[in-house]
Amino acid sequence: FTQHKFFPWVASGVLPIKEMILPKVVLVGSIFIFGVTLMTNQVFHGGVWGTLHNKSVKPKLEITEGVINNNTLSFDVYRVEGADVYGSWLIGIQLFDAENNIIVDYTQDDLATLNDESISNYYIAKIEPSKHSLLIPLGAKARLHLKNDVLSGLANGTYTLKMTDISGAFWEHKIEK
Repeated sequence: FTQHKFFPWVASGVLPIKEMILPKVVLVGSIFIFGVTLMTNQVFHGGVWGTLHNKSVKPKLEITEGVINNNTLSFDVYRVEGADVYGSWLIGIQLFDAENNIIVDYTQDDLATLNDESISNYYIAKIEPSKHSLLIPLGAKARLHLKNDVLSGLANGTYTLKMTDISGAFWEHKIEK
Protein backbone atom coordinates (compact mmCIF):
# COMPACT_ATOMS: atom_id res chain seq x y z
CA PHE A 1 0.00 0.00 0.00
CA THR A 2 2.76 2.45 0.91
CA GLN A 3 4.68 1.65 -2.27
CA HIS A 4 2.00 2.94 -4.67
CA LYS A 5 2.68 6.15 -6.60
CA PHE A 6 -0.23 8.03 -4.98
CA PHE A 7 0.90 7.41 -1.38
CA PRO A 8 3.38 10.36 -1.08
CA TRP A 9 0.61 12.71 -2.29
CA VAL A 10 -1.81 11.78 0.53
CA ALA A 11 0.55 10.79 3.34
CA SER A 12 4.22 11.44 3.83
CA GLY A 13 7.35 10.88 1.86
CA VAL A 14 9.25 12.49 -0.96
CA LEU A 15 6.90 13.95 -3.57
CA PRO A 16 7.53 12.77 -7.12
CA ILE A 17 8.17 16.34 -8.35
CA LYS A 18 11.41 17.72 -9.70
CA GLU A 19 13.08 20.22 -7.38
CA MET A 20 12.95 22.93 -10.03
CA ILE A 21 9.15 22.66 -10.34
CA LEU A 22 8.32 22.42 -6.59
CA PRO A 23 8.50 26.21 -5.87
CA LYS A 24 6.09 26.86 -8.77
CA VAL A 25 3.65 24.22 -7.47
CA VAL A 26 3.81 25.78 -3.99
CA LEU A 27 3.24 29.28 -5.44
CA VAL A 28 0.27 28.18 -7.57
CA GLY A 29 -1.22 26.25 -4.63
CA SER A 30 -0.79 29.23 -2.29
CA ILE A 31 -2.42 31.62 -4.76
CA PHE A 32 -5.31 29.16 -5.24
CA ILE A 33 -5.88 28.84 -1.47
CA PHE A 34 -5.68 32.63 -1.04
CA GLY A 35 -8.23 33.07 -3.86
CA VAL A 36 -10.63 30.56 -2.30
CA THR A 37 -10.33 32.38 1.04
CA LEU A 38 -11.13 35.77 -0.51
CA MET A 39 -13.98 34.26 -2.54
CA THR A 40 -15.67 32.71 0.50
CA ASN A 41 -15.22 35.95 2.46
CA GLN A 42 -16.87 37.90 -0.37
CA VAL A 43 -19.71 35.44 -0.93
CA PHE A 44 -20.65 34.95 2.72
CA HIS A 45 -19.89 38.41 4.15
CA GLY A 46 -19.25 40.90 1.33
CA GLY A 47 -15.84 41.46 2.90
CA VAL A 48 -13.71 42.21 -0.17
CA TRP A 49 -15.86 44.86 -1.91
CA GLY A 50 -19.43 46.04 -1.62
CA THR A 51 -21.62 46.26 1.44
CA LEU A 52 -20.62 44.12 4.38
CA HIS A 53 -23.44 41.65 5.08
CA ASN A 54 -22.16 39.66 8.02
CA LYS A 55 -25.28 38.06 9.49
CA SER A 56 -23.48 37.13 12.67
CA VAL A 57 -23.42 40.72 13.94
CA LYS A 58 -27.16 41.41 13.73
CA PRO A 59 -29.59 39.57 15.96
CA LYS A 60 -32.60 37.95 14.33
CA LEU A 61 -35.63 36.75 16.24
CA GLU A 62 -38.50 34.59 15.05
CA ILE A 63 -41.89 35.02 16.67
CA THR A 64 -44.47 32.23 16.33
CA GLU A 65 -47.60 30.82 17.97
CA GLY A 66 -49.00 34.19 19.06
CA VAL A 67 -52.23 33.91 21.06
CA ILE A 68 -54.33 36.31 23.11
CA ASN A 69 -56.36 34.35 25.66
CA ASN A 70 -58.31 36.13 28.41
CA ASN A 71 -55.79 38.54 29.98
CA THR A 72 -52.64 36.82 28.64
CA LEU A 73 -50.57 37.44 25.52
CA SER A 74 -48.53 34.29 24.76
CA PHE A 75 -46.03 33.67 21.99
CA ASP A 76 -42.83 31.76 21.19
CA VAL A 77 -39.65 33.71 20.53
CA TYR A 78 -36.51 32.10 19.07
CA ARG A 79 -33.13 33.74 18.43
CA VAL A 80 -31.84 32.23 15.17
CA GLU A 81 -29.00 34.56 14.09
CA GLY A 82 -26.52 36.97 15.55
CA ALA A 83 -23.29 37.08 17.48
CA ASP A 84 -22.94 34.28 19.99
CA VAL A 85 -20.79 36.30 22.38
CA TYR A 86 -23.64 38.56 23.46
CA GLY A 87 -27.39 38.41 23.40
CA SER A 88 -30.20 40.36 21.91
CA TRP A 89 -31.46 42.84 24.48
CA LEU A 90 -35.17 43.44 24.06
CA ILE A 91 -36.16 46.90 25.25
CA GLY A 92 -39.77 46.86 24.14
CA ILE A 93 -42.73 44.62 23.41
CA GLN A 94 -45.84 46.31 22.06
CA LEU A 95 -49.23 45.13 20.86
CA PHE A 96 -51.01 47.25 18.24
CA ASP A 97 -54.55 47.08 16.91
CA ALA A 98 -55.50 47.33 13.22
CA GLU A 99 -55.34 51.17 13.37
CA ASN A 100 -51.81 51.11 14.88
CA ASN A 101 -53.00 52.17 18.32
CA ILE A 102 -50.87 50.80 21.14
CA ILE A 103 -52.90 48.35 23.21
CA VAL A 104 -50.13 47.06 25.50
CA ASP A 105 -46.63 48.48 25.93
CA TYR A 106 -43.92 46.66 27.89
CA THR A 107 -40.90 48.92 28.41
CA GLN A 108 -37.35 47.78 29.09
CA ASP A 109 -37.97 48.23 32.82
CA ASP A 110 -41.05 45.99 32.61
CA LEU A 111 -39.06 43.35 30.71
CA ALA A 112 -36.15 43.54 33.17
CA THR A 113 -38.52 42.65 36.02
CA LEU A 114 -40.41 39.75 34.41
CA ASN A 115 -40.95 36.86 36.81
CA ASP A 116 -40.09 33.21 36.16
CA GLU A 117 -43.74 32.30 35.49
CA SER A 118 -43.74 34.63 32.47
CA ILE A 119 -40.93 32.74 30.67
CA SER A 120 -41.04 29.03 29.78
CA ASN A 121 -37.65 28.14 28.24
CA TYR A 122 -37.40 25.21 25.82
CA TYR A 123 -33.61 24.88 25.66
CA ILE A 124 -30.50 25.19 27.82
CA ALA A 125 -29.81 28.66 26.42
CA LYS A 126 -32.31 30.63 28.48
CA ILE A 127 -34.22 33.81 27.85
CA GLU A 128 -34.11 35.77 31.09
CA PRO A 129 -34.49 39.26 32.48
CA SER A 130 -31.23 41.18 32.77
CA LYS A 131 -30.46 44.41 34.58
CA HIS A 132 -32.03 46.73 31.99
CA SER A 133 -33.89 44.53 29.48
CA LEU A 134 -34.85 41.01 28.43
CA LEU A 135 -31.76 39.04 27.36
CA ILE A 136 -32.15 36.55 24.49
CA PRO A 137 -28.92 34.60 23.79
CA LEU A 138 -28.21 32.87 20.47
CA GLY A 139 -30.16 29.61 20.20
CA ALA A 140 -32.58 30.45 23.00
CA LYS A 141 -36.25 29.63 22.56
CA ALA A 142 -39.02 30.28 25.04
CA ARG A 143 -42.73 30.85 25.37
CA LEU A 144 -43.53 34.22 26.91
CA HIS A 145 -46.75 34.73 28.86
CA LEU A 146 -47.44 38.43 29.38
CA LYS A 147 -50.45 39.24 31.56
CA ASN A 148 -52.34 42.51 31.31
CA ASP A 149 -55.96 43.27 32.26
CA VAL A 150 -56.43 45.35 29.09
CA LEU A 151 -56.18 42.14 27.03
CA SER A 152 -59.34 40.58 28.51
CA GLY A 153 -61.55 43.28 26.97
CA LEU A 154 -60.11 43.17 23.45
CA ALA A 155 -62.48 42.73 20.53
CA ASN A 156 -61.87 40.01 17.95
CA GLY A 157 -59.57 41.08 15.15
CA THR A 158 -55.99 41.20 13.93
CA TYR A 159 -53.31 42.56 16.23
CA THR A 160 -49.61 43.17 15.62
CA LEU A 161 -46.96 42.17 18.14
CA LYS A 162 -43.76 44.24 17.84
CA MET A 163 -40.52 43.41 19.64
CA THR A 164 -37.70 45.98 19.66
CA ASP A 165 -33.99 45.27 20.23
CA ILE A 166 -31.60 47.78 21.79
CA SER A 167 -29.90 48.09 18.38
CA GLY A 168 -33.12 49.52 16.92
CA ALA A 169 -33.99 46.33 15.05
CA PHE A 170 -37.56 45.17 15.46
CA TRP A 171 -39.67 42.16 14.55
CA GLU A 172 -43.41 41.94 14.04
CA HIS A 173 -45.94 39.12 14.20
CA LYS A 174 -49.66 39.15 13.37
CA ILE A 175 -52.01 37.66 15.96
CA GLU A 176 -55.68 36.82 15.37
CA LYS A 177 -58.04 36.97 18.30
